[in-house]
This record gives sequence, C-alpha cells and structure tokens, in this order.
Amino acid sequence: MHVRQVFLAIAAASAVFYAVGRYGPRGDASLDAPALWSATAADGSTTEASAPGLELAQAPTTAQPAPAAPGQSGQRVQRPPIVDESALRYFASQGDTRRLEAELARLRALYPEWKPPADLTSPAQTGDAELDRMWRLFADGKLSELRAAIAQRGTTDPNWRVPDDLIARLDTAEAAQRLVNASNARQWEQVIRLGTETPALLTCANVDALWRVAEAFVNTARPERARDAYAYVLTNCTNPAERIGTMQKALATLSDALTEQLLAQERQSEFSSIRDELARRRIGRAAEDARLTVPPDDLRRVEALANAATTPDDAILLGFYALHRNDPLKAETWFKMALSRNGGAKAAEGAVLALGANQKYQEAEALGAQWLEAGATNRKAYLDVATSLITQEPPPRLDRAVLERIAKTVGTDRYAPGAAGLGWYAYNAGQISPAATWFETARNWDRGYEPAAYGLALARQRLRDQAGLRAIMAEWGGRSERIASLLDPRRNRAPRGQDVSRQDLSVQERNRQDLAAETTPIPDSRSPTDAGPRRIARTEALRPFVEAEIDSEPVSRRRVRPPQPAGGCGNGIAGAAALQRGWCLLNLKRPAAAALAFEAAMRTGNSQVASDAATGKTYAKLQQGLTAEAGVAAASANLPPARRRELSALLLSERFFAQYDAKDFDGALVTLSERARHAPETTDLMLMRGWSYFNLGRYDDASKVFTTLYRANGSPQALAGLTAIRDITQRNRY
Repeated sequence: MHVRQVFLAIAAASAVFYAVGRYGPRGDASLDAPALWSATAADGSTTEASAPGLELAQAPTTAQPAPAAPGQSGQRVQRPPIVDESALRYFASQGDTRRLEAELARLRALYPEWKPPADLTSPAQTGDAELDRMWRLFADGKLSELRAAIAQRGTTDPNWRVPDDLIARLDTAEAAQRLVNASNARQWEQVIRLGTETPALLTCANVDALWRVAEAFVNTARPERARDAYAYVLTNCTNPAERIGTMQKALATLSDALTEQLLAQERQSEFSSIRDELARRRIGRAAEDARLTVPPDDLRRVEALANAATTPDDAILLGFYALHRNDPLKAETWFKMALSRNGGAKAAEGAVLALGANQKYQEAEALGAQWLEAGATNRKAYLDVATSLITQEPPPRLDRAVLERIAKTVGTDRYAPGAAGLGWYAYNAGQISPAATWFETARNWDRGYEPAAYGLALARQRLRDQAGLRAIMAEWGGRSERIASLLDPRRNRAPRGQDVSRQDLSVQERNRQDLAAETTPIPDSRSPTDAGPRRIARTEALRPFVEAEIDSEPVSRRRVRPPQPAGGCGNGIAGAAALQRGWCLLNLKRPAAAALAFEAAMRTGNSQVASDAATGKTYAKLQQGLTAEAGVAAASANLPPARRRELSALLLSERFFAQYDAKDFDGALVTLSERARHAPETTDLMLMRGWSYFNLGRYDDASKVFTTLYRANGSPQALAGLTAIRDITQRNRY
C-alpha cells in the first residue's frame, strides 16, 4: 500500500465543508456555534453546512479547468480534471464501506464529470520517495519529525513546494493534539480558542473534539453553547454509538431542561436508555430533597424497569425514594425485591431502615446483623434499629444472643445512644447496677450526651449513691432541667413514665422485678472488647440536643402543645389529641411513646396537624438517637424555611458525628461544609473539624483551626491540638 494513500485514507474522514468561528467583540476567540448543521442536497444526500450567521470555508463545488491544449480547429480542448483517488483506493482495499461511500460522495461533489475507476484495488504511484516518507511520518503521528523533514527539504531544494493538502492536514493534526492536551489540562478557554481557530476539527469525523469543546463550554458557565455542540452531532452525525455517547455526555453535564431539548432529535427511540437515566436522576434527587416532585411518568417508567429487570439497582432507588417520602411499607417491598436480586449492602441498609420505620425492630435487627461488616452505613442502620428495639415501652423479651450481639456492636463502635439504650433496657427490667454501668459507659464515650447523664443520675438515685448523684447534678444542673429537678420532692420520679422507687412497690411487684432480672440477663458493658482508646477523643459537649430545639421553636409551632399536665398526658389516639399527647410525652422525656403518638396524629390529622406531628416525630427520634429515622420524619414535614434549616443543621450534625466515629474524616468534612449552609459552625464543631484535618494528615489546615479557637477563647482543647501537631511534625522531621 502506498504511504501517501495511507495518509489520505486517514485524513479523508474530515468533512468537505468547515464553519469558521469569529472573534467576539472584545477580540477574544469564541466559537459562535458548534460549526455545522445538516443540509439536504437536491439528490437527497446529506452534507454538512454552516449554522446561520457563520462564515463557511468551503471547497469549490466544481473543479478548476486544466489548461486546454490546442486542437486541429485551433480551439483549446479542456482536459479532464486530475482527481486524487488514493484515499478512495485505500478505503476500498480495507473494506471500509462507510468511508468509501463518504469519499465517493465528496469526489462527485467536487468533480461532477469524474467517473470512479472500475478497479479501486490497484494503487497509484507518486514517484517521489521523499514525499512518501513525509506521508509515512504523518500516518505514524510523528508530527514534529514531519515538520523538520519539510523544513529540511525546503532548504536543500528551493524549487520544491510542500503540497497544500499535506500542510493543511498537518496543521489540523497539530491543532487537534493541542486541543486534546488543553482539555486534559482543564484549560477550557484554550480548548474553545483552538476549536474556533481550527473549525476543521469540529465535524462528524472528529466527534471527540466536539465533545471536548462542549465540556469546555460547560466548565466556563456556558451550558447553552455546550447544548449547541451536542445538537450539531445529533443533527449531522449518524454513527449510533457516537449519538448515544453524545446524549450520555449531555445527561452528565447539562440540566434536565437542556437535555430534554436534545432528546427532541431522537430517531426511532434510540434514546430510550437516556430517558430511563433521566427519570432515575430525578427520582434520586427527589429522594434527597422532599421539596422536589417527580413526574408520574418518571415513576411509572422506573417502576416498570424495576419490575422487568433482574438487577437490584432500580428497586433500591425506588426504595429510598419511598422511604424518604414517608412510605416505609412500599420502601420495604422494594428493598426486599432488591435483596432477592443480590442487591448487597445498599439494599440491606435500606431494608433495615424500612423495617425499623415500620416498627418491625426485631426483624430489622436480625437482618442488620448479617451485614454488620459491610460498611459504616450498614452498622449505623443496625445500631439505630437495635437502639429502637431495646428502648421500646414496655421493653421486649430478647434472647441472650441478641442482647450480646447488640452489646458487642455498641461496644465496638463506641455508640453512646446504644449504650444508653442498653442502660434503659436494664433499668426498666429492674437491673439497676448493670444500667448504671451502661449509662456510665455511654457518658464516657460522649461526655455531652445528656440522656446518658440523666439515666446515670436516676440509677445512682435508685442505688442511693448520693455522692455520685450530686456529682452529676453539679456537672449538669445548669444545662438540664430534668437532672436539676431530681432532688425536688415535688417531681414525678417516673423516668420514661415507668420508674417508681422500689421501696414504694408491693412485695409482689418487687418479686416480679427480681424474677425479670433473673430471666432477662443484661450484658455488662465491660464485656464488649474495646479496640483501645480512640486516637482523638471528644472533650467538649458536642452533640446538639432536641430540648434546645424544642425550646427555640417558633410560637406558631408551639401553639399546638398544651401545658404539661400534672396527672399524665391524656389518652388521645387521633388527630390533634394525639398530637398534644405526643408533645406532652416528649416533654416528659418519653421519646418512644411520643413517637407513637405523633405517628397516630400523622395518620389521622389534617395537613397542619400532620406537619406538626412530623416535626414532633423528628425530635422524638433524635432524642432516642435514631438519626436515620429522624431524617425520614423530617423529610415528610411541611415546614417553614427557618425551621427546616434548623432541622437540617441538627440532622447534618448527627451525620457528622457518625462519620467521624467511623473514621470517615473526608466525609465528615464534607458534611460540616454542607451544614454551614444552614447554620453557623459552633465552637465544638470547629474543634472537631480541626481533629478531622489532623487525622487526614492535613496539619497546616488543622493548625489554622486550632490557632483560631485558641486565640478566640483560650480553649485548652485547641491548645492540645496544637501540641499534638507540633509533636507529630517534630517526629516526622527526625
């Protein structure tokens, strides 16, 4: 195969007609449109023509006549044009039918009188060995060597002239190389300038260049121009893979509205998969943001896909959508379908959360236990439902194996709400000493967790440990009203509506409690193996408390709450009465019972009552330490913007603590940044931000945070952080 033919074969994919971009009013290069649109010729064939308003760089439609030779009559006879058929012969020899037809169409447009040779397999010869070597360099992509060869021949042979076709194709190839390099380096303005200056690149022969220019427009905040680039491909190019690829790139970079405009250029349902992905994307966003709505057609489309598929992905997506839209029954169905299709850890996480939302706590705990080693989110879901299981009222009878499993997981993860839950389980079963141990354990893991301090105070009071009780009251009396009132003789001593001093019970009741203590053993908090002290321990009160959120709630929301009654919370089971009972129970620190009342109000009340009840349920779940369920409840509430920001900040704080405890420090920092959009960052969270940077080895960032805190309030914890940074950097230096 002749070398020049190989080059022409490679270059022949470039289009005949090119659109030339023009400079903007300030002189900076800008591509007015992605070059070309389709135009239909008189014979029905399709060629590429420029978009309206663009200049057109176009090859002549007729060949220039060769000098005519004189005939016998003295008239000059026109010679047939010289047609370069090398590319045509190359495509024929390679069996490349598509490019062969394109080259035939090009040559016929340029030379209407030309007839293709009958035998396209015989190569033509140029007779110029040096020029053949140049074509070979081009075909091998050795562009710099080709430039040197052209310059050297021009020096040694002043009469030689480089063929215009070769130099034009070399210029285009070098521009393409520069465009790819600029795109890879994310130099977006450079990409746009190169595309403008070299319109020969922006054709169906080089769809990758069009994609890169579109990407540059997206990254320079000009999405409409990116849409135009993608639209050019869909209007002019016929390769099915390139058309689908174009829509996939548009789906990933453009808004739904611009993507819908491109879908209008669909041919014979070729973009059905793109429409599926667009529907999935909308459902996924709506699952995270309750303010978004999903068109019914999108839901029907994805539901049909999920039911027809054998893979779990669509079922998982629909499960989380239903869960976050307060439809846990439907969510449970979807997640179980996903599990049956080997949906893995994500399907298990969703199923555990859905079962918990449906109050099937024992089933949720059993399922979650199978996925404890799958990841941090699975462990968090398990701990949430396990805590709900052991804090039910009245406490359920659980097998020793279940209690030991919960205790081991709580101990491994140092999960303070779970430890407090085990404390309440023991306390309500009459096992006060194990309860005190669990409350103390929870308090050691999180000094700022008030429910653990309250439970420990109650346990010490029952154990008549007056010194221990007063120590807790000295620490918490100014921060917790219910702890401060423990020694008030007028207070109702019933914790969670259940607690009564043993000396006030009948002999029969004391015997019943003793029997329960013997038949329902509670694991001691010292039995789980501790992996050793955490690298960074919390030293300040870090967790926000629902009590503060309730006290700061606007009056418009508080109006539904009655004054705390002296003799109980009534027995309302529907509508506004159930709502009032829920707030009353929440004020009595009985979150599990309050959550049930709020759920009844959500089912039976009007829209205002249901919204208030959803808010109350959020607080109740947070008071229990059930972050995931609190998020589900918050998503279902129709709240004013200020209250939604408060709840969002509270939920994001809980997510941050879970990520920090799981040592997902990158994720924790992202969550803190997201929380900052809803509420200012508190001192304790700033301290945790500094330790997150420290754990990631970002000592400069950590030092800035600790220095700021120390200068602001002389925080000893910040000073400890600066000392730790100094120590570790000195060790690394030596």
